[in-house]
Amino acid sequence: MPLLKVKLSLPEISKSSSCNVRTKGTEILSSAIGKSPDFVMVIVESGVPASFGGNLTESCAYLEVKNVGELSPEITGKLSQSLGGLMEKEFGIAPNRIYIEFQESERHLWGWNGKTFA
Repeated sequence: MPLLKVKLSLPEISKSSSCNVRTKGTEILSSAIGKSPDFVMVIVESGVPASFGGNLTESCAYLEVKNVGELSPEITGKLSQSLGGLMEKEFGIAPNRIYIEFQESERHLWGWNGKTFA
């Protein structure tokens, strides 16, 4: 139900960094949002043609955090800090070169296991 989608301008990333981000991203979302890690999905994609501020040479990242239910300002602030730190640690991308989009969804707009969460 919580989803973290990471899109990186880096042409390639190591398998260990990808695994670390998926593992740590699951922990971060589960803890901040208060939902079971069993329902957290993390997608990591590299090689995305992207620029930030017109700069084509420095790496950048775009993250999406989606959740069924509320994402309060307190939660999004905590997630922004934690996820920005994770991107910097694993990929060397400075937090000021990262955008994070947060989206709340109603239960009937998410499907799983042949039904919705409604």
